[in-house]
Amino acid sequence: MVYAACAAACSGALAGPARADEFPSRPVSIYVANAPGSQADLLGRILAQGMATRLGQSVIVENRVGASGFIAARATAQAAADGYTVMLGSSGVMAINPHVYASVPYDARKDFAAVAYVASSPSVFLVSAETPAGNLRDFTASAAKAGRPINFGSLGTGATTNIVSQLFGHAASLPVTEIAYKSEPAIINDLVAGRLDFSVLPIASTITYIRSGKLKALAVTAKKRTDFLAELPTTIEAGYAPVQMTQWFGLFAPAATPRQAVDKLAAAAEATLADPDTRRRIAQLGVEPGGLDRTAFLRFFASQYEEYGTIVKQLGIKVD
Repeated sequence: MVYAACAAACSGALAGPARADEFPSRPVSIYVANAPGSQADLLGRILAQGMATRLGQSVIVENRVGASGFIAARATAQAAADGYTVMLGSSGVMAINPHVYASVPYDARKDFAAVAYVASSPSVFLVSAETPAGNLRDFTASAAKAGRPINFGSLGTGATTNIVSQLFGHAASLPVTEIAYKSEPAIINDLVAGRLDFSVLPIASTITYIRSGKLKALAVTAKKRTDFLAELPTTIEAGYAPVQMTQWFGLFAPAATPRQAVDKLAAAAEATLADPDTRRRIAQLGVEPGGLDRTAFLRFFASQYEEYGTIVKQLGIKVD
C-alpha cells in the first residue's frame, strides 16, 4: 500500500542520484511495518504530510508488513543509502527483537542511522472492573492469596505486553502465566469478561474502556504520568520501579546515508513534530508526540537497546 503526501515542488525530480546540496530532488519513502489503518500507519501518514511541506517533495508511506517487522527493517537496511528511504521503526523492531530472536536479518545498531524521535505510546496495567483492588499494592496482596499463578493476556513472546507482565511477576514475587492472543481486542474482551487477571496494553486501544468503567487501570508503565490519564500513578510511584516499558517510534535511514540528507530529514521531522496542529493530531491517536532532538534521540536509542537487552536476558526470553 502506498500513500503520497503532496508537496508543492514535485515537478522536475531528477531520475538519477541527486547531489547532496540538492536533496531531496524526488519523493522520499517511509516504510512502515504495520498494516494500513494501524496506529503506526496513521502516525506515519501524519508525519509524511508535515515533512513533505518542509522538504518540498512528496513523502510516501509504504506498508512493508510481516515477520515481526523484519520485512520493513531489512528492506530499509538494504535500500540505497541516499536519503530517499527511511523507516518508522518501533522500539519492538529496533530495540527488543534483536535480543529476542535467535536470527534477525539486520543489525539495529550498525545498519541504520537514527534520524528523529517521533512519538511514544504509553501502556497501562489493567484489570477487570470487577476486581476489588484499586492499586497495584492491593492487587499484589490479593493475588498472593489466590493460591495459583495469576494469568495475563499477551500478544506473544517478546511483545511488550509479555515483557512488562513478566517484569511485574518478578517485581511482585508472583507466579504469572501467559495466555497468548492474536490481537489486542481479543485480550480486551476477555479482560472485560473477567477471564484474565490482568494485562498491560497501550492507552490508545483501552482508554475508552477505562473511561466507560469497563476496565480498571491501576498504573501507567512509564517513567512519568501521561496526559491521557493524568490521575493515574506510574508503576514507579506505585512501588514497582522495574515494571516500566513504553513503546516508542523513531525515524531511521540506512547507515551510510549522507549526513546532509540525514540532517535535512531530521530538521523536517522535528519541525513537523513541533507544529501544534500536528501534535494535536498525533495525540488523537493516543500517542505522545516526540520531544527529543536528533542528538538526544541517538543517546536514547543506544540506552534503550542496552536496557531491553538486559531485561530480555534477565527474563530468559528467546525465540528460535
